Amino acid sequence: MQNRARASRIAASFLAVGCVSMAAALTVVPVAPAKAQEAYLPAQQDFVGKWKLSSATSRPPRDMKTAPTPAQEAGATMFQETVTTLYAAFDYLEITADGRYIFHRPGDPASGPCARCGTWSFSRSSLWLKLDTAPRLDIQAKGSEMQMTFTAETDETSKYSWLVFGWTKIK
Repeated sequence: MQNRARASRIAASFLAVGCVSMAAALTVVPVAPAKAQEAYLPAQQDFVGKWKLSSATSRPPRDMKTAPTPAQEAGATMFQETVTTLYAAFDYLEITADGRYIFHRPGDPASGPCARCGTWSFSRSSLWLKLDTAPRLDIQAKGSEMQMTFTAETDETSKYSWLVFGWTKIK
């Protein structure tokens, strides 16, 4: 009987130590308020450089009120493939510090006429290419890829707003 009581006390001690240890391990360490409020907001110069197309996808627009129909998804996917083929035909996208962008084709001379170029503006931590479709370029974290989404559409109300492209900086 003494052995059982003693064994029970030892087991209870181990259980108590285990519970305390587990509670300590699960405790969330508070983050300093200054650290918690830090966010990466890219500056204009973060976008300047040469960028290579690295990914493409389609996703329903954020402001879409209902679930997309299979026909909408199929149309967006097909349009995504078309636009991806267009961008993939260029060697890279160059964003210059003087406010210009140029989609370079293979073999284009550096100073020759451009097939797709224009100017950009910087607003709300995003770079905006001046095109009918208003591509918005964002960098989410320092040194990471750039993401291109579209905020305006030309003739169809859904196709461009589904497009998302990833661009990786060429070193």
